[in-house]
Amino acid sequence: MAHLRKLGQKKYKIIIELGRNPATGKRKRKTKTVNGTKKEAQKIMAKLIHEMETGTYVEPSKMTTAELLQKWLKEYCKPNLAPSSYANYREIIERHFIPELGSIQLKNLKPMHIQSYQSKKLTTGRQDGKPGGLSKTTVEKHNRILSQALKYAVKLQIIKSNPADPIKAPSPEEPEIKYLNKEQVNKVLKETKDKWIYNFIYISVNTGMRRGEMLGLRWKDIDLNKKTIQVRQISQRIRNEGIIFKKPKTKSSERLISISNNVVKAIKKIKREQSENKLLLGPNYYTKQNLVFCNEDGSPANPQGVTRRFKRVAKRAGFKDIRLHDLRHTHATLLLQEGVHPKVVQERLGHSSITQTLDTYSHVIPSLQQEAADKLEGLIEEN
Repeated sequence: MAHLRKLGQKKYKIIIELGRNPATGKRKRKTKTVNGTKKEAQKIMAKLIHEMETGTYVEPSKMTTAELLQKWLKEYCKPNLAPSSYANYREIIERHFIPELGSIQLKNLKPMHIQSYQSKKLTTGRQDGKPGGLSKTTVEKHNRILSQALKYAVKLQIIKSNPADPIKAPSPEEPEIKYLNKEQVNKVLKETKDKWIYNFIYISVNTGMRRGEMLGLRWKDIDLNKKTIQVRQISQRIRNEGIIFKKPKTKSSERLISISNNVVKAIKKIKREQSENKLLLGPNYYTKQNLVFCNEDGSPANPQGVTRRFKRVAKRAGFKDIRLHDLRHTHATLLLQEGVHPKVVQERLGHSSITQTLDTYSHVIPSLQQEAADKLEGLIEEN
């Protein structure tokens, strides 16, 4: 039996009767004071009863940091985050937070623990067998995730304050924009013996599409007559779940990209090769997604596998530091250098604002400034 007792304006005490102590005969109760409306208090009471009935209830005074993190993952992250974000949060929590902080009772978790964790990760935090620490950007992300979980504990009145609040996270490093010039792009393509990755590189450089967008591209998203590609879904590989398909993260990422005649020819070539594979495999050909960039049997390609294939090609061409994502930067940089308006580049990339585009590709702006000055020369006569 459970009931509420009003203590004041928007303040209630939850009282849950737990029967009597068989030894003493005294009544046992679980009480909890909550701030909020009656409806909110009833919701918390129902949740408490469910946890006690299912054996998942943990006394706040005894709850460890690990128990809080698992609770936050289950109750907040799982229903509210995208599958890829949830998987990423869970991996950070299980591989980093719980081994380092999990055994500490939540009420005893202090800012000094979080500061020590942060310092350790910056110096010796790598888990890939290589020496050194995690990047400032990664540790800043850890700090942000841990702070969100502890904020959740404050909201549930498990702790009174967030011990991560006083800690200053390291400033994320400004990412270095790497790109290829026209000659370098041609060199990479020349070194590519793998037809599949050749087409992937060629179309990526010509469209500026992200890896996930390329691997999520379906034949119904392409109109060869109108020479357009519609970005409608992305492909992602989730740990322990495999490859999933979902809508792009932002509205601006769902976009229409115009393509050239040469890209149309390349896509037609891919279509012909796929038709041959379909004929060869017959009913064993995978047609559920009807993807443009897929395995030979039509099944979804592994994103990490595509990255590895590209890295081998880039290294062979002499560009071992170039990432697959840098083909997107190459697309934008080449367009800006050719005088294409930044607004058009923004739309092709799916950036939310032109400011994002200009900030990302500021390395191109100085040369454009000089070009503008040179074009003005001679237009106005000097008296």
